[in-house]
Amino acid sequence: MSRILKIVLLSILVVFATSPVHSIDITLTGSWTENIDVLDLSAGPGSDLESEYESAVDQVIVDIANTLGGGDAWRIDIRKSDISWSSDMYVHVKRTSSGSGGSTAGGTTYLQLSGVDQQFFTGTDDVTGIDIQYKISGVSVSIAPGTYTTNIIYTVVDT
Repeated sequence: MSRILKIVLLSILVVFATSPVHSIDITLTGSWTENIDVLDLSAGPGSDLESEYESAVDQVIVDIANTLGGGDAWRIDIRKSDISWSSDMYVHVKRTSSGSGGSTAGGTTYLQLSGVDQQFFTGTDDVTGIDIQYKISGVSVSIAPGTYTTNIIYTVVDT
């Protein structure tokens, strides 16, 4: 069998504004597909797969725009929404750069995602080029071969 698993992470964005006349914009660029096959066996035939896989450190780029400036604060909440996913696999996310412009804080260690919004990181003012990295853990030959897909949902909240 040449392909054991195919994992696809798709990024989706949501904008939530506390004020009806102003909203902060979030733009996401990128997604991640990982093909796992016989070459990923940890010790050759008869062994298990490597249990973790990491994306590039800049797999997804986040841009925050249309803030009011002057220290306008915001936060990014994040969750996943499974399309076809094994309950034995886990998705983790972390911020690997601060981007350019305003400021960012938090989110620099892996956060395990669930179906419930969690605070990922915070910032102020417009920021472009924030790098995001993903990690999948729990991968094993005991998971049936197939394509597994989940959506990663980012929500910007004007605080």
